[in-house]
Amino acid sequence: MCNNRDVSAYVDTLFKRKIGHLMDDVYNLKKQVMSADCSSKSAQSTPKPESVALAKPRINYASEELGARIINVKAHSIDGTNIIRSLLGLDFSTNPPVNMIRTGLSPGSCFGFNGSRATVTLHLARTIIVEAITLTHVAREMTPDLCVKSAPKNFDVYGLRSENSKRELLGQWSYDNAANKRTQSYSVRSDTFFRNLDFSFNSNHGANSTCIYRVEVYGRL
Repeated sequence: MCNNRDVSAYVDTLFKRKIGHLMDDVYNLKKQVMSADCSSKSAQSTPKPESVALAKPRINYASEELGARIINVKAHSIDGTNIIRSLLGLDFSTNPPVNMIRTGLSPGSCFGFNGSRATVTLHLARTIIVEAITLTHVAREMTPDLCVKSAPKNFDVYGLRSENSKRELLGQWSYDNAANKRTQSYSVRSDTFFRNLDFSFNSNHGANSTCIYRVEVYGRL
């Protein structure tokens, strides 16, 4: 027969086993609750793929890198001109018009011309409905003489469906030569598709010559 000591030891062992199983069950249940809570928070904080709206990048259709080019220029060269220079296409060899559709913005890297009036015909990279025109001039601190009077002032932009078609006025604007607004954008209201644009620069801010640093054109296909 089992004595009282044996019974007590047996009961104690059985009790410890039961307690051990209960602790295991509690631990597993706690893990399940925590896992479910994390999953719920993750589902709430992570948006569904179809609900994420990615911003469309703006495309500058006046970029030389995308295929835009200058097809006609009416201006007085800073270097002067003669028959030989004209035949060789060197009228604007120092500050060529193509500079205005390039990405660089270092001092002097502009389309420069004598006086304040010029007309430039720009062939866009694609045929688009024009929505905005952007004009940028170099900052005063970047110029050797700390002067930006050569920045354009009043200018018009016309749309042409082809080189010989009738022009449609897209806007008449003025570039504000403020120190804190070197890049300025102008909205265009038109539903017509254009491949060519005429930029007519009519005045500057008081200099004997004018520099056009960067022109950008935005729109939709």
